[in-house]
Amino acid sequence: MNIGEWPTRWAARYPDEHCIKYGDLELSKREFNARINRLAHALQEMGVRKGTRFAALMANSNVFLEILLALNKLGGIMVPLNFRLAAPELEYILNDSEPEGLIYSPEFAETAEALHGAVPSIRQYVRELEGGSADDPLYEEWIAGKSEEEPVPDAEVTLDDYQFIMYTSGTTGKPKGAAILHGNTQWNAINSINMYAMGNEDVGIACAPLFHIGGLAVSAFPILYVGGVLTIQRFFNPVETLQIIERDGVTLMFGIPVMFLLMTQVPEFDTTDYASVRFFIAGGAPCPRPLIETWQKHGINFNQGYGMTETATAITALRTEDALRKLGSCGKPVFHTDIRIVDTEGSDLPRGEMGEVWVKGPNVIREYWRLPEATAESITDGWLHTGDMGYIDDEGYLFLVDRRKDMYISGGENVYPAEVEDVLMGFGKVADVGVIGVSDEKWGEVGLAVVVPTPGVEVSEEEVIEFCRGKLAKYKIPKRVAFVEALPRTATGKILKKELKAQFNP
Repeated sequence: MNIGEWPTRWAARYPDEHCIKYGDLELSKREFNARINRLAHALQEMGVRKGTRFAALMANSNVFLEILLALNKLGGIMVPLNFRLAAPELEYILNDSEPEGLIYSPEFAETAEALHGAVPSIRQYVRELEGGSADDPLYEEWIAGKSEEEPVPDAEVTLDDYQFIMYTSGTTGKPKGAAILHGNTQWNAINSINMYAMGNEDVGIACAPLFHIGGLAVSAFPILYVGGVLTIQRFFNPVETLQIIERDGVTLMFGIPVMFLLMTQVPEFDTTDYASVRFFIAGGAPCPRPLIETWQKHGINFNQGYGMTETATAITALRTEDALRKLGSCGKPVFHTDIRIVDTEGSDLPRGEMGEVWVKGPNVIREYWRLPEATAESITDGWLHTGDMGYIDDEGYLFLVDRRKDMYISGGENVYPAEVEDVLMGFGKVADVGVIGVSDEKWGEVGLAVVVPTPGVEVSEEEVIEFCRGKLAKYKIPKRVAFVEALPRTATGKILKKELKAQFNP
């Protein structure tokens, strides 16, 4: 069994049921699998065998999933690329993973052209659509006329084989390649449908980028596994997303907090029909309480999940019935996963005490690609050290506080910026905020709130600080405020604290 067999089995059982919707294109389960098979034969003719890597610098589309699943059938390994990275950053990732081919979307043709000749391992470039070098074959022409029969891989492909290598965001140091196994994805899908009671009547939307683990493993994989319908948005646009939700009867949506925030800031937020929606899932970064409450006023159960690239992705999930009662929690461990809260020595802490979250389960990666030392530092006896700080309450619910590396110490007290950010997001004059520790002669470090004001509203440093009084301990209240037009963020929505520190605390 491997993930490439998912479309094969659905096509054999329910060939005429809808599977993929992308713009005006609608594919049945049979049509989707046939396209995957044609591509698999094209890949074999190119020389792809078990273990061959193939990279994708792509916007969301059915083609992204076809590339991945065709490689899965053959035992090839996909390398999804963050299209927001610059060519030199991609060059590092590509030379680390050594793919033999790269497919790119026309929006990134200039970047693909810059990579020509810079990655010796790449023998074949393919264009998804018109645009880019005329020497690179067009995808549809490349697979045209190929056999729709199931391909025969050169060696058996099992759940213990690599499926794709997804590089971490690299907010500190060089990005690391999380080597995801077919089994990691299989168990994540099982965990998802167990927690969320998903079925083939569900309609999911893939609007988060598929090169990111949330977009791929939360939006796409579980829906494909249960035989539901996946509607794909090429690039996230809040107005278009709301239109798709109403038009296609979306029942489930995964997004990062900033996406849900942007959706509340357009007029269509108040006019969209959400009748089909069962719930939304937020992940990728802590979700501010005021944002959750805003959506709940519109009748949407806004659940939080917690996951990582290295866990492919789910660690915990919050059931729908707990969304209000446990507001702010990211839930309990998914069924086949265990978590621990440990101190700096790796010893377990009692409930209610804050420490680092460790996780273990069949969805946890075995290793980082070609990084044995980093693997040994991050995984102990199968337990992944997440670097996230949190605690488990007396009912077993996990509450995340912040990243361990983002904590700063003010007057001997630990301050976790996410806690301060959560409070400030409740201030109507603040549209977005990131908090960092900056040097201070008296206290060692104090908080600096980097604020994006609400459009059309004036706000002062004194107002921001005053809003925190009575809501936070005195040592947690920012001592300084800076105003910016936008915060630097990763593709997953995490604030790039490293860039803020470089700018405001050099």
